[in-house]
Amino acid sequence: MNRFLLLLIITAFFISCSGTKQITVHQKGESLPIDGSLAGWVTGNTLINDSEDIRYHAYIHDDILYLFADVRSQMLDMAIRQSGLIVYLSNSEENRRAVGIGYPTGTFNLLREYPGAFNGFTTDPEWSRKTENVELMRSLGDQIFERVMIVERYDGSSRPEYGFVEKSQIEIDGVEIASDPDRRLISLEMKIPLDGSTLFRAQKGDLWLGFALEPPTFRMRSDNDAIANQQARGMYGNRNRNQHRQRSQPRMLSRDDWFILRFD
Repeated sequence: MNRFLLLLIITAFFISCSGTKQITVHQKGESLPIDGSLAGWVTGNTLINDSEDIRYHAYIHDDILYLFADVRSQMLDMAIRQSGLIVYLSNSEENRRAVGIGYPTGTFNLLREYPGAFNGFTTDPEWSRKTENVELMRSLGDQIFERVMIVERYDGSSRPEYGFVEKSQIEIDGVEIASDPDRRLISLEMKIPLDGSTLFRAQKGDLWLGFALEPPTFRMRSDNDAIANQQARGMYGNRNRNQHRQRSQPRMLSRDDWFILRFD
């Protein structure tokens, strides 16, 4: 059984959503190279969250925010390789999900560039069993560090739009992003100017910072589900239709970790 199919049939993945933590970030005296490594970080002074599966660090120097995500569990590492890790940053709680930068992009997300394949992946239980699709997923898995994913929600919409760009395109505004290829588990390091010039449009002041895993929505229904839905509609109208859809949808690992950053 291939690992993509295994992920689809697992139904006991947990959902993590931490409460928002208020953190004071202190000004530091040195800039840092962006290479995905914690070397050079004074980790005892920059840690903003410590859990068994991931640690987050934050550091500010000359109105530039440095971030580091240190993945520490194999399960979370696998989930990020599939669904990507999205960083959100905003001065506004209301617009905190307006713009996100995802890196690595995640195999599932890269499928969005193949609309027919993405639709099959999210609706057809047999899609991941086909040899050509297994090969496509393996190929995309080798590309998750090659580009950056941009997630945008326009005019307050809860529905995100996705785009994929070269790193050089976000570096124009001074944003840098990296992961250490020599690490066994994923790392994410970012450098973000707080002058309003980046995609985040963030400026120094209170900041909403989020790290998120947002897997795609699956709408899979087996033949038995379809028959059951027809029977349910005949007996009860439409009342039970959504219940069948919900039961047939795989539950993937999703996660939201939010912080309010304040500066001394």
